[in-house]
Amino acid sequence: MIPIERRQAILKSLQQEGIARINTLAEILNVSHMTVRRDLQKLEEEGLVVQVSGGVQAAKRLHIEPSHQVKENLMSEEKKRIGKKASAIIPKNSCIYLDAGTTSLALARFIADRNDLTVVSNDLAVMDYLALNSKSTLIMTGGIVRTENLSTVGHLTSKMILNLSFDIAFMSASSWDLRGITTPDPDKVPVKEAAVQSANKAVLICDSSKYAQYATYLAVPLDKIDMLISDVNLSELAQRSLIKQGIELSLV
Repeated sequence: MIPIERRQAILKSLQQEGIARINTLAEILNVSHMTVRRDLQKLEEEGLVVQVSGGVQAAKRLHIEPSHQVKENLMSEEKKRIGKKASAIIPKNSCIYLDAGTTSLALARFIADRNDLTVVSNDLAVMDYLALNSKSTLIMTGGIVRTENLSTVGHLTSKMILNLSFDIAFMSASSWDLRGITTPDPDKVPVKEAAVQSANKAVLICDSSKYAQYATYLAVPLDKIDMLISDVNLSELAQRSLIKQGIELSLV
């Protein structure tokens, strides 16, 4: 069986079972564990599977962005640690961008006591919190309002962002893999592209539960990300792949 046939067989098995052990796959395919691991690495690099303890499971497709209310109650402790770590890397007198998301809101809570920053965001909840609690300069982007996740999107948003320059853009994601950040909302794509393009440094702040999920539109290729701040449960293969690509990694 040639490699592409083995990988198709692995994907078929995962479609039927949901999760499979490496020992089981080696027996089914009649190959060594090492061969199975090489096939799994290739499939994970393509965003099709994610390796878990002792086995592998299929990557999950994200069909719709969760609402702000739903996301705020998920992985809340991890988001706090990620937000705290992200806040510690912001130099004095910086201009930063906070991409819409509840991890960005967690970060905002750790910079509210600063008065030396210029903070740009397309997140209404982030701007509301900082407007009430911070003395830094705040810039809210315009655009179409997505009421379900309290953000602005579309070409009006991206056009404004492209007229600004950021020391750091803190990027969020509801789904990402070794290809990059994806989204089911096409209007978010130009916004994320513009933020990364306008930044000296792009930092993905995202908990491990978003890894190995994928959506229809690729918004930011992984090679455009300079640093990832996540939690300690991130896949070991993902960690190795990020380091191999020269992406700085911080797990909290």
